[in-house]
Amino acid sequence: MTIDVDALREYLRDYYGTALFAGFGPALLDLADLDRMDGVELCRLAEKLGVDLRRFEV
Repeated sequence: MTIDVDALREYLRDYYGTALFAGFGPALLDLADLDRMDGVELCRLAEKLGVDLRRFEV
């Protein structure tokens, strides 16, 4: 399966941004890490969070 990594990265930014503004401060560190992650790391993180990667399939 091929994943649209840019779309997944944007989704995760929104995910962590929402957590940050809801008062969960540690999300700021995770949000900063997203830009450094490659596609494999993003997919692993998304799976860990329970994100259905099929939504981002190309």
